[in-house]
Amino acid sequence: MNVSAPRSLLLIDDNPDDRLLAKRELSRKFPELKISEVGHPDGFAQALEALPFDLVVTDYQLGWSTGLEVLRSIKDRRPDCPVIMFTNTGTEEIAVAGMKQGLDDYVIKSPQHFTRLPQATQSAWEKAQMRRQNARLESRLQALLSQLDLGIFRAQPDGRLLEVNPAFLRMLQLPSLAAAQALVDAQLKISSIERVADQGASREILLHRADGSSIWLRLSETLSQVDSELIVEGLVEDISLRKQAEAQIRDINRALEDRVQQRTAELERANNEMEGFAYSISHDLRSPIRQINSFMSLLAEQLQGTDLDQTVQHYLSVVSELTVQASDMLDALLNFSRTGRVEMKAEEVNMMQLVKTLRTQAEALSSDCQISWQIEPLPSVRCDRELLRTVWQNLLENAVKFTCTRSDAKITVGSSQGDSEVIFFVKDNGVGFDPKQADKLFGVFQRAHSSRDYSGTGIGLANVQRAILRHGGRVWAEGQVGQGATFYFSLPQPAPT
Repeated sequence: MNVSAPRSLLLIDDNPDDRLLAKRELSRKFPELKISEVGHPDGFAQALEALPFDLVVTDYQLGWSTGLEVLRSIKDRRPDCPVIMFTNTGTEEIAVAGMKQGLDDYVIKSPQHFTRLPQATQSAWEKAQMRRQNARLESRLQALLSQLDLGIFRAQPDGRLLEVNPAFLRMLQLPSLAAAQALVDAQLKISSIERVADQGASREILLHRADGSSIWLRLSETLSQVDSELIVEGLVEDISLRKQAEAQIRDINRALEDRVQQRTAELERANNEMEGFAYSISHDLRSPIRQINSFMSLLAEQLQGTDLDQTVQHYLSVVSELTVQASDMLDALLNFSRTGRVEMKAEEVNMMQLVKTLRTQAEALSSDCQISWQIEPLPSVRCDRELLRTVWQNLLENAVKFTCTRSDAKITVGSSQGDSEVIFFVKDNGVGFDPKQADKLFGVFQRAHSSRDYSGTGIGLANVQRAILRHGGRVWAEGQVGQGATFYFSLPQPAPT
């Protein structure tokens, strides 16, 4: 802290020679100091009225009074004004009495002590400035604490309050410290030394005020040592709004959970009804379609050898093909329905063995194709074997179907390890697809290619997605037209213990 020099000083002494000596020593130390001299009571009275000084130096024995009377007069008007007694007639008892009344220093008036007067003046001035600064800071702090809605208290470890700030009383609607003490004893219960000493203590309590209202408080306590005495210092914060918000959030969450459970139950019922309807329709339509196909075969046999119009023959062929397609589609729908309804049975499945078996079956469907296969080592995963059979079967058969037109057909099957999942893929260099259609490939009856060019029901990839989603995994695809496609799926894997 930088302290400026005093600008004015009141020198009270009825001896002109002593005043002259004192002025000489003070001017050496403070060349710009304005010194006002008082040697009689009228001058002192005028000085008290005008108060034109920063600091006072007074003799003890004056012709009209004493230094202690001067001290009391000045402190009554200017409590913060430093006063130094400079005398050769005082005693130790007088010095002690002066110190008790606010005297800042006591200097013996003798030739060897004259030089000490400037140092005493400097020290008294600096201490006064520091006191004033501290008082200003304390005043500002008190004003700030009074404005804050934060209660502050100091108490002894046994719970006896020493002081509280106005916000404490205002928050708890209390008229006085005594009323606060009664409430503390009944509800707050200041923590014990052992509890507070353990890195402080903080707790939330519901406090009931005298008017019957309630308030949620956060009480924080710390242990301090003041003049070798243990003191509990604490903060009291009103957290009622936060508690109300938390209660509202809990109510909203409960309402949302109830609504989610209700909607989930409704969706499950709707899905079950839809699955049952699809299964029933698919099952019931299979028989008439098969009968139509049988009758068309009988009709074709009876008409064999007759001169049929080519148009009629074409119609008979188209009807027969359509019944086969309809039958295949119903079978696919039944399989799709079973994928969503079947009870899952988790077991350790050897993916390498399963893929090799299904690869042989897929190749048998297109025996005229020459395909180069690359099957990388695949890990065993805990899953439902039959659902994963459906997944691999659809992906491998699709890869074969869409690469058969190439003389350099190649299919790669592999996997990679993620943070919490295993990712499998089937990659081919076939006809590929438009990347913009990637999200549509896994929808029911969604196709990337015309049924005239490539056979299929449009349900296979939807079945793949349903099976993987039931395992909690993901399905996605990447491709470019004429550059092949890669189909991925992931299966969750427990973190290693």
